Amino acid sequence: METYYIGIGASAGGLEALEAFFKELPENTNNVYIVIQHLSPDYKSMMDELLARHTNMPIQVAEDGMETKANHVYLIPPSMNLSIYHSKLYLEPQLKHHHLNMPIDVFFKSLALDQGKNAIGIILSGTGSDGTKGIRSIKEAGGMVMVQSLSSCKFDGMPKSGIATNIVDYILPPEKMPQEIINFIDSPSIHKQLSEKLQANEAIDDLTKLTLILRSYSGVDFSSYKENTIIRRIDRRIKINRCFDLKSYVKLLGESDQEKEILYKEMLIGVTSFFRDNDGFEILSKKVIPNFDYSKGSIRIWSAGCSTGEEVYSIAIALSEYLEKNSILCDVKIFATDIDVRALEFAGIGYYPDSLMSDVQPEYVSKYFNRKADGYQINENIRKMVVFAKHNILKDPPFSKLDLLVCRNLFIYLKNYEQQNILNSFYYSLFPNGYLWLGSSESIGEMQKGFDVVDTKWKFFKYNAGFNPQMIRPGLRKVELYNTLDRNHEEYKTNGKLTRFESVLSSALAKVLPPSIIIDENENIVQIIGDVGKFMKPQTGRFSNNFNANMSREMALFINNCIRRLRIDQQEITLKNVHQIDRSYIDIRGIAVEVHHQEFFIISFLEQAKSGVKNEMIEINMTEEVKLRVKELENELQLAREGLQATVEELETSNEELQSSNEELIASNEELQSTNEELQSVNEELFTVNSEYQSKIEELTSMTNDLSNLLKNTEVGALYLDSKLCIRKITPVMSQVTNIMESDLGRPISHLTLMKSYPEMMSDIESVMDNLQMIEREITDQNGYFWLVRIRPYRTEYNSIDGIILTIVDISNLKETLMMNANLNKKLHASLESSKIAWWEYNLKTGIVNYSDLKATMLGYKVEEFPNDVYEICKLIHPEDYEPTMKHMRDYLEGRTLEWNVFYRIRCKDGSYKSYHDRGTIVAYEDNKPTRLIGTVIDVTEMEDFLRSQNEQMGKDKINVK
Repeated sequence: METYYIGIGASAGGLEALEAFFKELPENTNNVYIVIQHLSPDYKSMMDELLARHTNMPIQVAEDGMETKANHVYLIPPSMNLSIYHSKLYLEPQLKHHHLNMPIDVFFKSLALDQGKNAIGIILSGTGSDGTKGIRSIKEAGGMVMVQSLSSCKFDGMPKSGIATNIVDYILPPEKMPQEIINFIDSPSIHKQLSEKLQANEAIDDLTKLTLILRSYSGVDFSSYKENTIIRRIDRRIKINRCFDLKSYVKLLGESDQEKEILYKEMLIGVTSFFRDNDGFEILSKKVIPNFDYSKGSIRIWSAGCSTGEEVYSIAIALSEYLEKNSILCDVKIFATDIDVRALEFAGIGYYPDSLMSDVQPEYVSKYFNRKADGYQINENIRKMVVFAKHNILKDPPFSKLDLLVCRNLFIYLKNYEQQNILNSFYYSLFPNGYLWLGSSESIGEMQKGFDVVDTKWKFFKYNAGFNPQMIRPGLRKVELYNTLDRNHEEYKTNGKLTRFESVLSSALAKVLPPSIIIDENENIVQIIGDVGKFMKPQTGRFSNNFNANMSREMALFINNCIRRLRIDQQEITLKNVHQIDRSYIDIRGIAVEVHHQEFFIISFLEQAKSGVKNEMIEINMTEEVKLRVKELENELQLAREGLQATVEELETSNEELQSSNEELIASNEELQSTNEELQSVNEELFTVNSEYQSKIEELTSMTNDLSNLLKNTEVGALYLDSKLCIRKITPVMSQVTNIMESDLGRPISHLTLMKSYPEMMSDIESVMDNLQMIEREITDQNGYFWLVRIRPYRTEYNSIDGIILTIVDISNLKETLMMNANLNKKLHASLESSKIAWWEYNLKTGIVNYSDLKATMLGYKVEEFPNDVYEICKLIHPEDYEPTMKHMRDYLEGRTLEWNVFYRIRCKDGSYKSYHDRGTIVAYEDNKPTRLIGTVIDVTEMEDFLRSQNEQMGKDKINVK
């Protein structure tokens, strides 16, 4: 049974999520669990004790060089970054000078490198974006990723950032994650089985169908990807969907657009980062950028497969630094291309969360980025240097005249022949002194003579003039066998030399077939078998692979006829006596074949003297065939002429109408020209004024909308009066309470009878208008409702008085609640006093204790005499009870006891002691530390005296009995 390594990243609010996760996790999963938290360097974590309540698995704080064991939980210590290598844990101090520490990203990246497809990354509640970069590495390595659902998070910053990557496999609450992990692990991997089937050519059709489904859905053809790459991508999806073979997954893929979208995204996962491989960027800055030809006034760079743009912007920053340092003025244009539109949109915005900025030097961050919420955005100067565009490197034409071409870690996904063809096109894209930068695990293959090596390790190459690369014809690419897992399928050794299988196949076909050509569905010649020189005749003009350009017109007519019939009937066909060469007639035989859903036609030329035994085939009289073909062409020509004639007539009619309209417009234009000159000067003046008013109008529109919504929807009654005390605006609530209606707008307030229960309203309004002092009253209407009335001066923006605003708020519920609270407080106070119970509240941060008056009066103190400081209060405890009481309090605050429940004696004002029963509970925490307690204290002196007298009496009774 395989062991999976599960990294769990959590921050703020992560404790509850971790507890829920481990509570539902079985103890014998045979997996290793590593918890990475954001911990304060000054606080001793109690995470191991807290998690131990929810799992019986051993929990250990990681130590440097610690060997991991299955069914164990490991915790990161404070102030450290944790990594894993060969299943051992290693610690490194967090860099204090670094602008941001990302311990989750650090561990997830090492986990992906160390465990590959056996790595599982989980992001739980937390702020920021730590973990976002790490899950990309895990996904690229073939691992699985889970993120806590936003609805179950206390803080959704980290989960939201992870979900935004669109690469997450599961979005679940923590308590449901363990079961899905078990399901994922229990689903068998078919990677090895599928690889073996492909080598035996047993699964090619299913894999081809899969790429066809993806091409139909996304428009991107993945048939040029290496099969191992495709298998690695789909193996995890097969496990997640619990499919047990490729056929069932292909069926699911065909039926589910959601699965198509997920697989498409996973096929395009690209791992990139700012200044990835710092040593490589050192070479770029020292050996490449200084050697550009800046004398031509412009620099052109192409980054193929740019993904989300981090590498492109890194190159732009490096180049900008060089230009600034050397005072060079030069136009820079960087073309950044990819087939993933979503990645290009992300890159175009140039906004990156904090976690993706961890590799950027702080001075670059401050110089080339603008701080945004939870991240940074590339500044405008760098953004203008880059042009992002969708581009398929396999079929779209390359950019040209380049000083630098960057294509890192793209070839590792592509088949060898595609790599070679792309490199050939790259050669023609560069300037004579241009540079090529590949990934560290990539090479230039057969192009060694075309490039000089600049740096072997980081794969920098310089253009070498005079090389003539051989371009692979597009037609041949389509016929290439799908399987490239085993190079023995392509070549083998004979007589000590390496011989390509294609050469063997061509020689074999030339022996068994007459001279023939193979034509694809686009009518291009893709293969020649035998000597067809006497049957072909290249036509003058630009060279083309199309067979029509390599045949006489008469011969091309016959072959066109043959292909047309093959497309209709799909049967072998022979055209007899089609042409005379060297006094003998030849026959043309056509056969249609289909390879990977593409149609090809084999056209063979047979001289009659050499034709052997006849197969069953269709024989056609070419005389009739030619007549039929000519007739068809004449009909098509006639239809084309009639259509053209109708079009010409329509155009002539339209042209006449346009001509008359044009003459009218010319006359109108002359009149308008003179008017336009006059308006131009006026327009210049108005433009300045309009710009100023435009912003004011926008503000006014916004405020008007806000005010209208407030007046219509608020439950506060409002009455606006102008400086003459005429009604300007009124809300619906005011109409319900007073006699003022919407129709009264504009009328003086003095003309109306307002409220019977508030006869002073008018006099109060006049008083506020005279004195400019607010008046506030509580009134009761005829229905018994309570209202709070406030009358204030209406002040303008310049603080001048422009009327009165009267607001009225329903406080009936508040009044009722206040009265109920007063009654309850009175009853509670009476109950506490009669029971000699006092309440208290202790703030651990300030050391201040708030309490009810009874706590002081029970000891004979006045309220103002009794101390509030916790240490002063503790001094009143009897010396014999002091240390046990303090120990009990420490044990409770540090979590060693479950409750604060203690008896002690406390000194009264007169020097005597009373017995107290003190109980309390923690009600607030901060950083897992208690900050506030509340509780009650009961005077149990009389109870103890009573119990003591009872015990004494029982003792006397026992003596008397004896």
